[in-house]
Amino acid sequence: MSAESNARVHIHAFRWWVGNPEMTRAEAELRDLAALRDAVEYEIGIHAHEVATYEGISWATIADALSISPAAARRCYAR
Repeated sequence: MSAESNARVHIHAFRWWVGNPEMTRAEAELRDLAALRDAVEYEIGIHAHEVATYEGISWATIADALSISPAAARRCYAR
């Protein structure tokens, strides 16, 4: 199983809003995905900053791992 496939399994297992009687299932699923997105973006930001600051990993290497430009990596994560 690839990393992407394994991640998708976890995405489909996460259900926080689904079942809430105040919203449709479609809205609940979108809110669940948004919560996951926010959590992942937060964790990527922390980890990218830490490896650049404390482990000396270059922004080019971080950018390559995240499939973004080095300028974008620095702009997003170099607090």
